[in-house]
Amino acid sequence: MKALIAKQYDKFLLVTALISISTVVFLDLSSNEQLSLNVAYLDDAFTLSRKSDGVTLKVNMENDLMPGEHIYFQGKDENFTKVEIEELFFKRRDEVTVLQKNGQSIVGNIKSKEGLKITKNWKKLNSPTLLDVDGKVRSLPTNSIQKIVGCPSYLLADSADLSYLEGKQPYFYQRKPDTYFLYNSRKSFEWENLGTDQNVSIYDLFTPPLIYLIDGVLTTTLPEAPVEEEEKEEFGVSLLGFNLKPYRFRLSSWIGASPYLEDIELTQQFGRTVRNRLDVNGVYKLADDPKPGRPSLIKVDEKDGEKLISLKYFTVQDVPQKNGGVKQVGRALIEDYQIGGKPFEINSLMNEVQLGQFEVVLSFKIKKEDPLEVRVKDSDVGREIIYNQRKYTVLSFDMEKKSLKIRKNAPIPTQSEDLELRMP
Repeated sequence: MKALIAKQYDKFLLVTALISISTVVFLDLSSNEQLSLNVAYLDDAFTLSRKSDGVTLKVNMENDLMPGEHIYFQGKDENFTKVEIEELFFKRRDEVTVLQKNGQSIVGNIKSKEGLKITKNWKKLNSPTLLDVDGKVRSLPTNSIQKIVGCPSYLLADSADLSYLEGKQPYFYQRKPDTYFLYNSRKSFEWENLGTDQNVSIYDLFTPPLIYLIDGVLTTTLPEAPVEEEEKEEFGVSLLGFNLKPYRFRLSSWIGASPYLEDIELTQQFGRTVRNRLDVNGVYKLADDPKPGRPSLIKVDEKDGEKLISLKYFTVQDVPQKNGGVKQVGRALIEDYQIGGKPFEINSLMNEVQLGQFEVVLSFKIKKEDPLEVRVKDSDVGREIIYNQRKYTVLSFDMEKKSLKIRKNAPIPTQSEDLELRMP
């Protein structure tokens, strides 16, 4: 037996080597095929386009990236370009999974008619995010959201160039087994000659250097011409007013158990009183096209995603007067779904209802350009304002200081300028 093994030793060694090589080649081809399939899948999973507000990336694969995070685009040279996400947008009825800061996750569909837009300031917003969960409307505070998993459209940063990004592969850092993130950090070596090996000098060894007399001083170099610094453009925004804004509705009258709420905004706009009759436990939304003499509120189902207010309770009480008489006062308990929070009271003694809402008046003016006056509300954090091709973003409000922080955006994000405006 030992003799047989000794005679056939070379053949056994050759067969073993062939089997090992075949196994390595097979595994390598399988890996390459898996990678190519994965990349092909990613190629079909996104669409780049340009819209009025910038470059948009629509993805058809689920991920959980949020504004402020980055997408990496890889070119044929295997180098990466990092682009920041400014906003993400889900259309109405898009299916999403909302991960909250308390660890809970909620699966549902976007309910709002206009869809859902998330900006980089979403963590500071108190406005509700409406979801359709198994046929029921679920309202979530926007600032309670940690992540949203779905297939959104991303608005990329102003620095994104569509012509440069086209043809490049995006990577979303999804931590899944079938997602590949490749990076080639190897660089080819280049030989360079050191200055000490070249035997060079700043002077020609056979010609004496030129000597200049500048302001009574001998020198071998001419002074550099003064560089004119480009004048920095003024910020261009001033604060004209920071005022409390009364609630849109007030209790003007009632018939039986049904109060009438006056719409102050439309009354001022039309020059004619606009009233709405409400029923207890009724739910209402704003009419799409309000007209003079017609109610501005329409009764809807409680599950309607555009619902605005509901009447929880109404009563009429006799209130003693200083002169000894008695006056009837209507008292209504209202819940406002846009403002959020607990229901609040409106009564017929209130000419105005103050809920801590305010309105800020801004004036935009740069040099000889025509001025622009804009009014913003306490719910306008993240709102963008365009003034003669310049873009400004409202960052935050401070009611106690009566101040507003606003950003003047620049083509290069690092050159953007923030300013806090205060009332004198």
